[in-house]
Amino acid sequence: TLANVNDIAGYLKQQLAGLQARFPDVIADVRGKGLLIGVKMVPNNREFMALARDTQQLLIAGGGDNCVRLLPPLNLTVEEASEAISKLEKACEVARAKAAA
Repeated sequence: TLANVNDIAGYLKQQLAGLQARFPDVIADVRGKGLLIGVKMVPNNREFMALARDTQQLLIAGGGDNCVRLLPPLNLTVEEASEAISKLEKACEVARAKAAA
């Protein structure tokens, strides 16, 4: 339902804002409308997409302006959104460690 989409979108944006605050060296900005969310990256977006795929089995789409796009289904649950945020957080940790190496 539309109410579920709005609830999940709000939850995702809140969680992504938290990740941006914790990983300003990885996430530059979070933008978008509803469940179409763009995350502007500090590292190369293609490298981050590969890192998320290879280390967390998280598939994210590329976008212009060094962004990655989160394109979840409209019937996404809070549990699924939470799992995705957890995987994204781990990918940010790996990206940070890789940049420091």
